[in-house]
Amino acid sequence: MMLLWRLSNAGDLQPRACPPGRWHGAGVPVIVLEASPAAAVLARLVLAEVTHPDALPRGYQLLSVTTPGRSVSVADAPAPGQTDLRATRAIGDAWAASGQSLLLRVPATSGGFQYLLNTAHPDMRQCRVTASSAYPYAPHLGAMAKAIRDGADWLAAAGQGGAREGSAAAVDGAARD
Repeated sequence: MMLLWRLSNAGDLQPRACPPGRWHGAGVPVIVLEASPAAAVLARLVLAEVTHPDALPRGYQLLSVTTPGRSVSVADAPAPGQTDLRATRAIGDAWAASGQSLLLRVPATSGGFQYLLNTAHPDMRQCRVTASSAYPYAPHLGAMAKAIRDGADWLAAAGQGGAREGSAAAVDGAARD
């Protein structure tokens, strides 16, 4: 068995709208799973595209998913940073249509791997959500939200590879709140 993760607004493994993704076209019945809880959170944050932590959705659940590990294909895929959606979607679409395996391991843009779960595959009935927990963003982002509200010019300095005087105090103060 493999243990994979998903941060979702649904507590099951049913494909809903089936929008296109990096590795599949619209209407292809796949669910993207991650190798770790942190990767699941990062993947969701990337998709949320919010301008402030207070705008993040509050209703997501962190799902722990077990799948049979014997049915995994590995994509002969472009590098993680490649953005040729036509090429990557063709790979995922062909894999899903072939039905050759339950999971397809693909490179994630953030590094590591993601797994496409083919919900039309016969082994899908062996997949289980083994745990589900509410995932509150606010406690983890409280310090960052305060820093943004209070003026986070220290973030700009850190992003330029340099630190300005007082920036460590700003970071320490934000971390305490």
